[in-house]
Amino acid sequence: MKLQAAFSSKLCNIIFFNLMWVGLVIGRESLLGLTVPMVLIYSAILVFIEIIKIQQLLVPAALGITIDSILTVFGIFDFGDTTLLIPLWLVTLWIAFSTTLTQSLKFIGNNWLVTVTSGAVVLPFNYAVGERLGAVTFTENYFLTVFIIGIIWSVCLPLLFATTDESFKKKFAA
Repeated sequence: MKLQAAFSSKLCNIIFFNLMWVGLVIGRESLLGLTVPMVLIYSAILVFIEIIKIQQLLVPAALGITIDSILTVFGIFDFGDTTLLIPLWLVTLWIAFSTTLTQSLKFIGNNWLVTVTSGAVVLPFNYAVGERLGAVTFTENYFLTVFIIGIIWSVCLPLLFATTDESFKKKFAA
């Protein structure tokens, strides 16, 4: 019971995600041996103790991976010498981020305006920080790229929440 309480803690979730963000964005390939198992184990525990359903991890992660892949195909993002469309560290980051949608960031998904605004401002900021840290190269004009990311995520962040929370789906449809 204490394990379930600890893993269902919003504080535990946001600390975990931020540690993974740092490890994956700064460490990238050099820390995959540590970060990938941690994300998979943490996610498996959340599913096993029924804090989150597997589709609440996989569907938003797949959507995020798809969007980043499309931006890469269109030449907006460049991840350097990756053998995949997007690097494995970014795939792992999307899985880690998916855990926050029903946990620590759920409050954002409870308000449509906050969700849209967060998608337009917070996600582009995260990509910009990643770009400054050398995790990705914006191949187009910096401000145009950040603007495009903001437009995309102002629409798609609400979709991520809609894929994880039934009550949000009802609010979003209303």
